[in-house]
Amino acid sequence: MDKAALRTVLEQNPWFASLPPTLSAGILREARFRRLDGDTLYREGDEPNGLYALIEGEIRVVQTTPEGRSALLLVAGPGAWFGESSMLDGKTRHSDAFAVGKASILQLTPAAFARLTRDDTTHYARFVQLLGMQYRRAIDYIVNTANLPLPIRLAQRLAGLGHRHGRKTRGGILIDVKLSQTDLANTLGISRQTLNRQLKKFEADGLISVGYAELTLRKPAALERLAHAVAPLPV
Repeated sequence: MDKAALRTVLEQNPWFASLPPTLSAGILREARFRRLDGDTLYREGDEPNGLYALIEGEIRVVQTTPEGRSALLLVAGPGAWFGESSMLDGKTRHSDAFAVGKASILQLTPAAFARLTRDDTTHYARFVQLLGMQYRRAIDYIVNTANLPLPIRLAQRLAGLGHRHGRKTRGGILIDVKLSQTDLANTLGISRQTLNRQLKKFEADGLISVGYAELTLRKPAALERLAHAVAPLPV
């Protein structure tokens, strides 16, 4: 993929789009383009091996608790950056990151990252800004969803997946990502059984349809209204 096409994908991300030309050009110059097919990029406990941007396909970042429960932290779409925390603090990875099927990425190796930031503190500050943006997004999600009823939380998650991974079909918006009900339940901090009951309620109301390994938003506008509801709803 040529640099113009790479830049088009990367500029979907507001952080990259805001970078000064010298840094964005430096990233494109220094980054290594890689094609993946189900590959693992890093595992919990690994030493920092780079900062990544997804170009095509899907990447998932998963963290496992000491009790063995997996939490899906991120389902990355094209333009998303990940792996920045270990690159900045130098500590080992606290999660696993892997491709789901075929994907392509840009990787800034530790050596490339050092070259970009060694002689320009403003460049380093921009990568710190990326970490801050990711942190704020995570905190906002926790604060905004912690006390919301499950129907609103689920509507928010489905609407978000529709925006990032949705594909228009005759029946609505197909969430074009291989996300199991167990994965989806983990992102909401609930059991698969609880999730399944709520999905069936949404399906009975005509909001969604659930098929084998796929989910379609039948009434995306109605889901959006529910996602932004402020009045408490019964769980």
